[in-house]
Amino acid sequence: MGSTREVDEPKIQVIVLGCGGGPREDNTTAFLVRSTATKWAKASLLAVDAGTHLAAITRILEKHLPGNTPDAADEQPFTLTEGPFKGLKVPNLSASANAGYIIRTIVDTYLITHPHLDHISGFVINTSSLPGARPKRLAGLPSTINAFKEHIFNNVIWPNLSDENNGAGLVTYMRLVDGGSPAMGDGEGKGYMEICDGLSVKAWSVSHGHCIEKHSHRGSGAGLPEGSPRLGPTSFSQMERSTRSNSGRILSPADVLRTDPFDRVCVYDSSAYFIRDIASGREVLMFGDVEPDSISLSPRNKQVWKEAAPKIVAGKLGAIFIECSYDDSRSEDTLFGHLAPRYLIEELKSLVTQVHAYNGRDKEKKKRKRVSERNELRQRSTRRTSLSKDSPISPLTRTSRRSFEFEVTQGDVIAEQSDGTASAAQELSMRGQGELLLKGVKVVVIHTKDKLDDGPAIGDVILQELLDWESEEQLGCEFVVPKFGDALYF
Repeated sequence: MGSTREVDEPKIQVIVLGCGGGPREDNTTAFLVRSTATKWAKASLLAVDAGTHLAAITRILEKHLPGNTPDAADEQPFTLTEGPFKGLKVPNLSASANAGYIIRTIVDTYLITHPHLDHISGFVINTSSLPGARPKRLAGLPSTINAFKEHIFNNVIWPNLSDENNGAGLVTYMRLVDGGSPAMGDGEGKGYMEICDGLSVKAWSVSHGHCIEKHSHRGSGAGLPEGSPRLGPTSFSQMERSTRSNSGRILSPADVLRTDPFDRVCVYDSSAYFIRDIASGREVLMFGDVEPDSISLSPRNKQVWKEAAPKIVAGKLGAIFIECSYDDSRSEDTLFGHLAPRYLIEELKSLVTQVHAYNGRDKEKKKRKRVSERNELRQRSTRRTSLSKDSPISPLTRTSRRSFEFEVTQGDVIAEQSDGTASAAQELSMRGQGELLLKGVKVVVIHTKDKLDDGPAIGDVILQELLDWESEEQLGCEFVVPKFGDALYF
């Protein structure tokens, strides 16, 4: 059993059912997330991916249930006193029966990052055997939902368990809006959709590599209406340079639009989810499989980092769950849409740039506010003088004015470039002006791929490489490589 890590007054708990990226099928990606304020209420557990599910929950309970003695049987139901499910009242004797109870009663929604088998197989297999009193919600971006409809619940790979197309009705689809729904929530919670008891979510699409077939690759069409021509951020001029017909003729943009859809949509869409504790506003960010922007045909991580920056500055973002499938010995051309430590550090540096830029914008807002307050004080002073030339400005007002003026002249405002990032000169000065910008943020490294050799565990290798990079870059974050059965608190 992995250790249990806690922080003061935790708001969000994440239970690790699986944190590997294969090839072992018993540790594929799967997490349970809950708001601690819900106290294990019905429908309070959110499953984020489910490569493994029932089997993993059962294995955890086997280690923490009391012995199956007659005395124990007389005490049913009883409350678990240790392990990730500590505080949960369970009604049955056996681990398997109680695991079934958890899935039927407490897990209500499955939030899927992308429909690769190592992220969905547990959910697919378990759903038909564990029907509850209402359908399970399968939440994800439209591309993920469409993949389930067309390729999983299609009566070929698996029966149609959904409530669409005259299916069995065990699953209902919940389509999320890329970037958050503008009609949902308000204030800091704007764009977030309540997804289960105590938790809300905002989704962003990210890229998970492109197909390995030998044809012209194009960017993602994520966010476009179904049936629309799917062209990613690649410009038409770039397309003309890179896209050729079988005869070698360069294709025009119009030709590209007329080609087979599978020849246009080659970037595989994944997701990044901001999961928010409704009661406190505390959040965690959980990525599906993702590739670095620097080598992507459809770079989209920067939009996630831009969203994350103000949450980090405000101290609201407790953790970033992000994959790092391989160690740095893996070559770029064999990453297949994944990260290695050098690229994870590159992405975190992109996040630091966004935090730095946000700090600059925040300082600019404060400067403008101070200038506005100073002008207001001057206007008040002018009004008082016009009413009574003999009425002096009070010492308090004079002191306040000097204070505002001093703050304005001393303010260190960081400007942004047109693309929203700090300039090169500003980046060079980050260390001197604000080291450790990610201090307090835990980076939880998931989806590590076991080499199945006699060497050290791949998680240990990746962690050491990340620590080596951190000693050089001084980002300030804490790296965590979780194990099966860990309970993480934020």
